[in-house]
Amino acid sequence: MSESKSPFPTSDPVNLGGAVPGIRSRAALDRAATLIHGAEPASRSTVPIVLAGKKGSILTDVDGNRFIDFVGGWGSTPLGADHPRVMAAAVEGLHRYSVENTDYVPAEPLSTFAEALLSVAPSSLSRVAYEVSGTETVETALKLMRAATGRPWIISFFGQYHGESYAAQALSAQQAEFHGGMRHLMPGYLHVPYPDPSRCVFRHDGPCDGTCVTEWIRERLCFHVVPPEEIAGVVIEPIIGEGGVLTPPPAFWSELDELRRSHGWLLTLDEVETGMGRTGRLFAADHWELQPDLMCLAKGLSGGALPLGAVLMSEAVAEATDGVHTGGTWAGQPAACLAARESLRIITAEGVLDNVAILEGIARDALEPLRAASPIVADIRIRGLYLAVEFMDPATGRRAPEISARVHQRCVRMGLIGIQDDVAHYRGLPALNMEPELFSAAMEILSAAITEVGRDLDE
Repeated sequence: MSESKSPFPTSDPVNLGGAVPGIRSRAALDRAATLIHGAEPASRSTVPIVLAGKKGSILTDVDGNRFIDFVGGWGSTPLGADHPRVMAAAVEGLHRYSVENTDYVPAEPLSTFAEALLSVAPSSLSRVAYEVSGTETVETALKLMRAATGRPWIISFFGQYHGESYAAQALSAQQAEFHGGMRHLMPGYLHVPYPDPSRCVFRHDGPCDGTCVTEWIRERLCFHVVPPEEIAGVVIEPIIGEGGVLTPPPAFWSELDELRRSHGWLLTLDEVETGMGRTGRLFAADHWELQPDLMCLAKGLSGGALPLGAVLMSEAVAEATDGVHTGGTWAGQPAACLAARESLRIITAEGVLDNVAILEGIARDALEPLRAASPIVADIRIRGLYLAVEFMDPATGRRAPEISARVHQRCVRMGLIGIQDDVAHYRGLPALNMEPELFSAAMEILSAAITEVGRDLDE
């Protein structure tokens, strides 16, 4: 195996100071495995460190090692960790409002933030229902879709991830093992292929424009399985995240729009991960000027301070579902709304999306050459700071999650922590305001790790 070296000089603040995992991390991981459900001991940990703290785009473990953060709280820290103005707004809000059930005792910050959010959202959306997490926003959207239409069935897509509750996992179709034992408990979901321009599931000749998916829905699903008048609508990630940053072709959206209008279907966009600037626009919907009936937001909505989710909906959906209960004790906390308002102000008014465009260019320059140069790279997919590298076994041409895992572990030991999953992708959700120099260093690490793993497999 070739030697892995961090590109940082010894004096650099993000340099590794010791072994990974270090002694303290190893002990803490092994202890957590005996106490916390699902926790893995050090010998099996995907991220073999224990976090001591994070600031900006740097993670520090309990052994003093420092890493560039490409996890970004799974997209929940769009401005990096501990942004001073966002945190100040949250702290001020906690001091002033503490914690309150705002369904019962209203507070002004909820209306102020709702007004600001709706002013930048697609014009079809005019009301907000607050929740705590992305999972809860999806649950609420499902309730509203069925209540507004009086119809039971909802279309979803292969490869999508929508959360961890029974309904959200049944709606998801990322991998069968993720929702094993749940499908039969939560009926009412129809799964169809996601419109992937790089790998058409229908294997027709020529490039895939996504209309094969809408044609299949129209000619097969609605003819053989469920009549269209029993379908409430469609839930879709406008750019799929956990499934590897897939972007539908423009023709798909026009065909889907025709389908939903002709049958009275509602369109729900799950923008929990794509929302708040991740894809280079404030919302992924903005790339195609989509006008959804509902939109789910969370993660980056919080600005990295306090948990916050929101379901944005049209006036028609709001009026049709006036009696449907949403929210909960922790939904729409005033302090969370104040922090989210400050984060939204920074993203929209202080050049953050311009920085995303700069970093996207750096990522393309660093990673695109690997498409041809590395035998283990199946595809490079970049949309704003939504990044994915898909790996394959060069001997079979099939997806290779084990190679993705090797690249990830090499990156960790060189000072970069990103997202590795069992679908053969390595992903990054870095801060939207990350400094170009630090981002370039992360790209150097990732490129070097891919090159080294490919060389090792070739030996």
